[in-house]
Amino acid sequence: MRIKFTTIADGPGPSEEVIGIRTADGSQEEVVLSKRLLSGRGVDIGMPLLHEDDKLLIELPRESASGRWRIWIPQTEVIDSPAMQAAE
Repeated sequence: MRIKFTTIADGPGPSEEVIGIRTADGSQEEVVLSKRLLSGRGVDIGMPLLHEDDKLLIELPRESASGRWRIWIPQTEVIDSPAMQAAE
């Protein structure tokens, strides 16, 4: 599954980027990721751990700047998810 992100800054390393992922409470979680993991405006995060109403619990590919590994995101942040589309 791929989710939307915004670019915040170049990362600490030349092949990294600091991105922001919008959370379900409207805040932004900052994560430093390899540019190879970023595709267009989406980042692949695998399948959600939980689905509740219009929110998804996801595991980040790397620990965020605030120390989180898992965050709730709104379902509207999903770009594509073949498995979720098949289930609908």
